[in-house]
Amino acid sequence: MKIPKLAILFLCFTILFGCSTEKIQGLPISQKAIEVRKLVNQSQWDKAKHEAALIQELYESNLWRYQILGDKTEYHNLSIHIKELKVALEEKDKTEAKLNIVMIENYIESLYFR
Repeated sequence: MKIPKLAILFLCFTILFGCSTEKIQGLPISQKAIEVRKLVNQSQWDKAKHEAALIQELYESNLWRYQILGDKTEYHNLSIHIKELKVALEEKDKTEAKLNIVMIENYIESLYFR
């Protein structure tokens, strides 16, 4: 009886402390979002578009993980905001681009902390 209780306790601690903010910020998709924000602030639109394309690739390659971690609304909205970010960068709209970057970061955080 003690072994299952210890295993459950270990699993709970792993889940609670395994997804810290530092780990989430260390994820490639989060790092790319931070990079896009810096590029938008510097009005380097071509480089920002390239990084947004990489975010899209990272999303597509990790979709299976997001489907396991969260519900359909979270990973679907993440996809929508990635697409909206790409449009905002194409239109060179700083405000909309920053808003979508924040939303991308928010959905990644909610997928990993949920």
